[in-house]
Amino acid sequence: MARRIVVCGGGSAGGVLAARLSEDPANTVTLVEAGHDYRTPEETAPEVLDADQFGFTTHDWGYESADHVVDADSIPMFGIVQQGIVPVLRGKVIGGSSSVNGANALRPTPGDFARWTGLGNDRWSWDQVLPYLKKLEDDPVGGELHGTQGPVHIERFTEGNGLRPVMSAFLEACAQAGHPIHQDLNGARRRGAGPIPFNRKNGVRQSSAIAYLGPARHRENLTVLGGQTVDRVEFTEDGTARAVILADGTILEADLVVLSAGAIGSPAILMRSGIGPRRLLEELSIPEIRPLEGVGRHLRDHPMVYLTYAVDEEAVGELRPPLQTALAFSSAGAGSDGEVDLHALPFTMEPGVMLVPLAVVRPYSLGRVEITSRAPEADPSIRLGLFDHPDDVRRMVAGIRQVREIMGSGPLEKYVRAETWPGPEATTDADLTRAVLQGKNTYCHAVGTCAMGGEGTSAAVVDQAGKVHGVDALYVVDASTMPDIPAVPTNTTVMMMAERWADQLGHED
Repeated sequence: MARRIVVCGGGSAGGVLAARLSEDPANTVTLVEAGHDYRTPEETAPEVLDADQFGFTTHDWGYESADHVVDADSIPMFGIVQQGIVPVLRGKVIGGSSSVNGANALRPTPGDFARWTGLGNDRWSWDQVLPYLKKLEDDPVGGELHGTQGPVHIERFTEGNGLRPVMSAFLEACAQAGHPIHQDLNGARRRGAGPIPFNRKNGVRQSSAIAYLGPARHRENLTVLGGQTVDRVEFTEDGTARAVILADGTILEADLVVLSAGAIGSPAILMRSGIGPRRLLEELSIPEIRPLEGVGRHLRDHPMVYLTYAVDEEAVGELRPPLQTALAFSSAGAGSDGEVDLHALPFTMEPGVMLVPLAVVRPYSLGRVEITSRAPEADPSIRLGLFDHPDDVRRMVAGIRQVREIMGSGPLEKYVRAETWPGPEATTDADLTRAVLQGKNTYCHAVGTCAMGGEGTSAAVVDQAGKVHGVDALYVVDASTMPDIPAVPTNTTVMMMAERWADQLGHED
């Protein structure tokens, strides 16, 4: 059956979805992206192409969070545009955040999906998603857990294969502190340290634009519209999505509309379309299509701080690749049986400095996003809620103490000269809590603002197939639909979800 499909957002999910749905010549697929559409690697901006560059803001929405930051004279400024302001970094370019991130391809765990099924999403068990994790990847490790024929190439820096001596010393220090070392952090055992799996190839970040859209661009049934902002979805009288309205007034008629604008963009489009909290729709005089209180709510992100060290420039040597290894560990300590709730990932961006971002990957804090106007160009109000829950602060403080032990140990003595943030004067829990609240930042993994779940439950916006409750022909496929945040960077999870939903949508009439 021929269908006109409009996908709103060309990021991690939208790029995958448009490429897969256009494999069927009966579909006419239009992909709308607000950022610039780089059609080939040759014309792509160097920082977008280069997998060693991240944290830049040349292709960003420029969003800020309303989180309160405690005043401080000196905090780590990596990823911070203005001191005292928590940025909400979101890629505004074809490929979305998959074109600007650190190319970290850590996969979700069976435990992550046990949480999803425990919330009533029985179609998202580990056994059901593993085939799609394998489908997307080309991982030389192979074996039962990995795919080797997918569009996203995976590589790791290992001993004898590009692992820098300082990164090898970090792994040795982790082992000395009691953490197991794994060569495959996407394998059966996830707790411990090892080389990070990256979605990169020959130094090029394997974004959805490179890995999926690039090979699909020749198809006559696929149109990519770059530099076009989506305003809203238009409906028939019976509540069926019939068109996408762009900010310039262009009408894209559709038989199926899919929102893939991410955890910030997708709820904003829904709200402008008349789907969201009734109070907000009334305040902004937006005609109500369907009141759904969960739209924009239940936002979760991984809170992070950047421990900072002065290092011996000569001993460290070459700075690139800046990021190679990671430690996934428990705030309860290396010898405990606690779950993984912390990540530490040392990297070098400038001579004489090593940053060790430390993230709480099982956060309890909640945030939200709301539009402030019916105008599509108006920035939404965002509150990430970082460290709002006291247990997130407690676990971060425990993590800082553990990372300090690692960074001050013998294997790293040759490289590390001094801790410069929080600094050696921060010794008590109160000192470290104050530092955390001053230096709060984000791992940039917002999810949950259009969460999947049963119709009528408070958080639920879409069903397990991604269909928006109460309306027809409208789906959401991106990180916003996650019912709980996985304890890993979210890009690979989003690509997997898009692969799976493309399979399902491709078989629907």
